Amino acid sequence: MVATETKLKPSPRPRTEPAAEPVDESKRSLWRKWLRPKVLAVVVLVLLVAGGAVFGWLRIERLSAAEDARAAALRSGTELATMISTFDAKDPQASVNAVVAHATDKFGAEYRDTSGKLVPVLRQAQASTQGTVLKAAVAESTVDRAVVIAFVDQTVRNTNLKEPRIDRSRMQLTLVRAGDDWRLDEFTLL
Repeated sequence: MVATETKLKPSPRPRTEPAAEPVDESKRSLWRKWLRPKVLAVVVLVLLVAGGAVFGWLRIERLSAAEDARAAALRSGTELATMISTFDAKDPQASVNAVVAHATDKFGAEYRDTSGKLVPVLRQAQASTQGTVLKAAVAESTVDRAVVIAFVDQTVRNTNLKEPRIDRSRMQLTLVRAGDDWRLDEFTLL
């Protein structure tokens, strides 16, 4: 018998990764102790700054909206004080309609009713008035409601007067916001 030689393939050697350097746990622990508070402080600081910026921006926006509403109410109040203190004997209904067009439904109905009783008397006397707002100010305001105080000189002409007369009126106009417009809701002579 002849012996046959069997060639055995060498078995693949398991690959071994180079051994990782041992990590000194005390260094890692020190790093974590040092890094965590610093990172946390930075994160908290960034959040505080961002929150403050957002809060400040919202506050400025709200103040800006309130100031814009106040200025618009003052303009409207001044125009309405002029309208309500001006009356044309030649076309009294146009004077009434001008005020009603800028009033709330409630005040418009009241004003139309009151004016309906007064117009015949004014027409008979051929009375006309021209209002001039000398000064006006906003006494109270929110973005939806405002109270305007107006100092008005009203030049009155009629058949009973030889010369025009100036009546000085002080008015309180309560306005409410309707979309982009301000509407007259209440009117009081002071």
